[in-house]
Amino acid sequence: MSYRTVIDKVLTRLREDTVGSDWSGAISSASELDDYQKLIGELVNEAKDIVEDAWNWTSLRSIETVTTSASTASYDMSNVTSRSRILQVFDNTNDVVLKQISDAQFLNYTYIGTTQTGQPTYFRLKDNDIHLWPTPAGTYDLKVNVVIPQDGGTSSDTAGQRFTLSLTDAISQDSDRTVDESTWYAS
Repeated sequence: MSYRTVIDKVLTRLREDTVGSDWSGAISSASELDDYQKLIGELVNEAKDIVEDAWNWTSLRSIETVTTSASTASYDMSNVTSRSRILQVFDNTNDVVLKQISDAQFLNYTYIGTTQTGQPTYFRLKDNDIHLWPTPAGTYDLKVNVVIPQDGGTSSDTAGQRFTLSLTDAISQDSDRTVDESTWYAS
């Protein structure tokens, strides 16, 4: 279902004029939409963001590939956003799983003592960059299992019992597709 279709469904339920079929692009700069239609679009985006952030949805998961080079510790993952969540990082070259560490621990390893190079064993995600420690001593093929939510939306505080129940039901249904990932907290 397209973004415009969802907005039209909400507008129809509110008995308002729907968005024209020729509209596309960013909702905030659309000259052919009125302020109410833009507001509904922003609220749809916000609801989508809340749902995406509530669970590591299988439909938002992908495997990103990072190929390291000697003496480079940080790698840009262009598909990853600040809302992304890394589930696992695999060193496909050596058949091992890298461990995620806190920023504080990563900075301690990086800046205290002498610079370490070798086979990466730890990582951290900062914005859309993955940082490795120790700094790779050569070429390694890394596979990153990551949840990548779609961009968009604005923030405000809206919630309701119907929304919470719908979200809980959706998480329950999607959790059947995964193993050992059912610890979550609804707010």
